Amino acid sequence: MISAFYEPDGEAFRATLLTRGPWDARFQHGGPPAALLAGAMARWGADADDFFLARVSIELLRPVPITTLTLSVKPERLGRSVQRLSAVLRADGVVVLSATGIRIRRAPLSTTLPPPPEAWPDPSRLQRFVFPFFVDDIGYHRAVELSVAHGAWGATPVGFWARPRVPLVDGQDTSPIERLMIIADAQSGMGVPLDPADYTFVNPDLTVYLEREPEGEWLGFDIRSTANAHGSGLAQSAIRDRCGLMGRSAQSLLVAARRREER
Repeated sequence: MISAFYEPDGEAFRATLLTRGPWDARFQHGGPPAALLAGAMARWGADADDFFLARVSIELLRPVPITTLTLSVKPERLGRSVQRLSAVLRADGVVVLSATGIRIRRAPLSTTLPPPPEAWPDPSRLQRFVFPFFVDDIGYHRAVELSVAHGAWGATPVGFWARPRVPLVDGQDTSPIERLMIIADAQSGMGVPLDPADYTFVNPDLTVYLEREPEGEWLGFDIRSTANAHGSGLAQSAIRDRCGLMGRSAQSLLVAARRREER
């Protein structure tokens, strides 16, 4: 029984088969490695609790092999109210993901907040959904739980409730930003712009903006995805939890027709 996306290996992280992505059995889905970087930036430094990670931008530079990963975080500019950090993830010494983050100092305000948007159906009462385009039985799709909140898979707009079913790192608590990043990279698979039986959608990046930290296990993605005739596209979501809206995410898409033997 595999119990997490990664197993700790000293200061490194050994990937399990639950990180496996849909397009090639040798490589990871982008969500778990993106979550490693976001979590590390959120925790960096002695004053981490005084700041909120308000933006995370991930560059997926190379396919991430299912192997042991190491990461490092570097401060770019540490202001009193705003901090800028960068981070990299390495596989066998090669940088496979890079990230930048903006942290904003926590400063409670006395103000009246707008009313929350219309509530979505309770995810526990909805039918479960499993990504149908994964080739291997064991992979990322077995480690997340999904339910369609509105619309139907195969077109957008569509709304999904989602949550990880296992921790990011075995034996460690998964933070709110890590839970979010595990799922956010999958928005292009939840809201597909074209039939995945005929096309693939590879995202070279992921950016998430947050108004506040996510609350609770379930995260909602209200997704609009598009593809155009010259082979690119855009996946974007309004993100919510059970308390209301709390952020947005976007991915550039490389859209390609599947080879005939893949169909």
